[in-house]
Amino acid sequence: MIAAILLVSTKLTVGLWTNSLGILSEAMHSGIDLIAAVMTLFAVRWGDKPPDLDHQYGHEKIESMSSLAETLLLFITCAWIVYQALERLFVVNVEVDITYIAILLMVMSIVIDFTRSRALMKVAKQYKSQALEADAIHFSTDLLSSVVVLIGIIFTMAGFKSFDAIAALGVAVITAVIGWRLLKRSMHTLLDGAPKDVSKDIMGMIESTPGVMKIGRVRMRESGPKVFIDAMVYIDRALPLEQAHKVTEDVTKKIKDLIPNADVMIHAEPLCPFTDDLAEMIREEAASFPDIKTVHNIMVSEVDGDVYVDLHLEMDGALNLEKAHDMATKFEERIMQLDHSVSFISSHIEPVANSVGASITSSKDLQSLKRSIGEVVQSDPNVLNLREVVVRRTDDHVEVSVCCQLDRKLNVQQAHDVATDLENRIRAKHEDIYNINIHMEPYDTS
Repeated sequence: MIAAILLVSTKLTVGLWTNSLGILSEAMHSGIDLIAAVMTLFAVRWGDKPPDLDHQYGHEKIESMSSLAETLLLFITCAWIVYQALERLFVVNVEVDITYIAILLMVMSIVIDFTRSRALMKVAKQYKSQALEADAIHFSTDLLSSVVVLIGIIFTMAGFKSFDAIAALGVAVITAVIGWRLLKRSMHTLLDGAPKDVSKDIMGMIESTPGVMKIGRVRMRESGPKVFIDAMVYIDRALPLEQAHKVTEDVTKKIKDLIPNADVMIHAEPLCPFTDDLAEMIREEAASFPDIKTVHNIMVSEVDGDVYVDLHLEMDGALNLEKAHDMATKFEERIMQLDHSVSFISSHIEPVANSVGASITSSKDLQSLKRSIGEVVQSDPNVLNLREVVVRRTDDHVEVSVCCQLDRKLNVQQAHDVATDLENRIRAKHEDIYNINIHMEPYDTS
C-alpha cells in the first residue's frame, strides 16, 4: 500500500506536469493497484476467519471476490485509457513536454514493481493465498506496462509525439489481458471449479490405494487457499469396520500429501468383490422377506463396471399382484444396498412351485431325485468320480449336497466353473430345489 501511494502521487504529479498520457495511464494503473492492495489486505484478513454457523466452509472465497472486484476496476481503467489515447491520436492535438524526470520515474516504478511482486509471490506460495497471488501476478505484469511507457517516452523525446498515446494503448492492452486472466481465475473459484491438472492425479492416487476396489463420485472445488475434496470409494463389504476406516484414512493421507491444504471427506460404500458372493447374499436376504418363499435362477453379469441382476421370485399364488410387486421392489432396493455397483435388476414374479410340497413327499421321490442328480453330475466329463449325493427335505424346501472329485491339476477358478455349470444344469432340470451345495475334491488315482 505504501509503495502504491508513492507511485500514484509521483506518476500523477509528473503526468500532469508533462501532460503525458502514458504516464497518466500508469498513474491510473497504480491507483488501481492501491485500491487492490487495500481490498487484498481486508480480503486476506476476513478470509482467514475460521468457519462459523453461517459459513460452515469458511470465508476463503472473500479472496476470490476481492480478485473479481479488482478485475472490474482494471477494465474501467482500460476503457478510460483507450478513450483518452484515441482522442489524442485522432481528435485533439495535445502537446507533450517530456523530461528526463519522466524516465527516472518509470525506472523507479519498474524497480518497485519488481520488488513488491517478488515479496507478494513468496508469501502467496507460503500461505496458498489466491488474493496475494493475484496481486503478485498483477504487479509482475505492471513491469511490462512500465517498460512500454518508458519506450513511448523515449520515442516522444526523440520527436515522435504520437508514441505517447500509442504507449498508453499498449498499457491498456496489457491491463485488459491481466483483467481477463484474473476474471477467469476468480469466476472459476466462485463457481466451485475443480483445480486444474489435479483431478487425474487424485483419481489415480485413490485407485492405487490398497483396499479400494472401485472409485465412485469424486468432487473437488477451490475456496481461497483451500481445496475441498469429496470422494466415494467402494471397499470389500466383508472387511471389518476398523479395516474399512483404515482404508479411508490411507486415501485421505495420500491426498493431503499431494495437496497439503486440502479439506478431504471420504465416503466408503460396501461392494461385493465376486458376483457369486452377491448371488448367495441375495438368497440369504430373501429369508428376511416373509412373502418371498424362495428366489432362484439368479443371473449376475458385469458389463463395463456395471452389474446386472436377473432373478425369479416365488410368492403365494393367491397374493395380490400389487402387494407382490411392492415386495419385489423393496427386495430389489435391498439388493442395491448390498452392492452399489448393481445398476439394473429384473425380477420375475411367479407362484410358489407346488411340486416341492406335492411331488416330493416320500422317500421314493427323494431317491428318484437323487438318481437324477447323480446322472447329471456323472455326465460331466470334468467329474472323475461322484462320491456322494445327499437329498434332504427341510420344512417346505429340498436341499441337495453333492461331493465329487475333479482333476487335481485344475486351479480354483477352473474347478469353480465346473461346479457352477453343474449347479445350473441341475437347476434347469429340477427348479424346485431350494439350495445346492457342490463340494469338490482332488481325484486320488491311488
